Amino acid sequence: MRKKLATILLTVIAIGSLSFAISYVQAFPMMGHNNMFNSFSGAYMSNRPVERSWVRIDGVITKWGSANATGFLSVQARTTVFNTSGTRQLASASAIWTTNNLRPLTSAVRTKENFTYTFYSARLANASVATLSYGANNFFMNGTWNVYNVTVNFTIITNSNGDVTGFHRDTNAVVTKAYGELEVTDNWTKFTLSIDGIDPLTGSVKRSMMRQMQFNPFKITDDLTSSVSKADLNTLAGCYGTMPGWGNYDHRMDFNFNYRIDIADLATVAANIQ
Repeated sequence: MRKKLATILLTVIAIGSLSFAISYVQAFPMMGHNNMFNSFSGAYMSNRPVERSWVRIDGVITKWGSANATGFLSVQARTTVFNTSGTRQLASASAIWTTNNLRPLTSAVRTKENFTYTFYSARLANASVATLSYGANNFFMNGTWNVYNVTVNFTIITNSNGDVTGFHRDTNAVVTKAYGELEVTDNWTKFTLSIDGIDPLTGSVKRSMMRQMQFNPFKITDDLTSSVSKADLNTLAGCYGTMPGWGNYDHRMDFNFNYRIDIADLATVAANIQ
């Protein structure tokens, strides 16, 4: 029922959200070469490098320094030296993690009790370089990261039958900015994210892809295409309303970075369906 409701709502708001899709295409133009297809504009572009110059990585965080942690890493970047501000915007990377092993970031029970939840996140604010080493099958990225220490107080609302009817959350986020380096090693199986001022984050690579075409940031499912489809919308609708520590939250679907899969995220994906 929730998926059907979300789809109906999206039909109404998709037109209003289309301006976001247009502005995205203008801000992130595709690089082309010799009959390579541009999935955003539906046109064929020219001057695309022949090497695989785009990388997408999803990883699972297991350690924060020596402490056990649970979390996720996501990267989409062009492998190049970023000489211009426009090119810098083509690199995106984020991580989210917690040391609360009793309540994971995803697949957490929607408890009826009030609780406090603490987690951390880091987002690449300004990339300096992203390089791909074909000989070693390694990847390196550095730049400035925003690191967030987030504490959320959840107040759960129930009815007379004890059913959850709503909730209220008070969020306190402390942010710092620092230089950081991401390294993917061991034949694309391991990664280390080292940010000044905090312990390094380590884990394993869950998925990695390389190709000539820029990855679509609103593509969620793995169907070997760059086009956003109804399948992507349905996948996101299944996470609607979730937050870190509350339901099956997925930070890759949190496009407005407010730590909740909400109507704005649904509208963003709907506006980019082709």
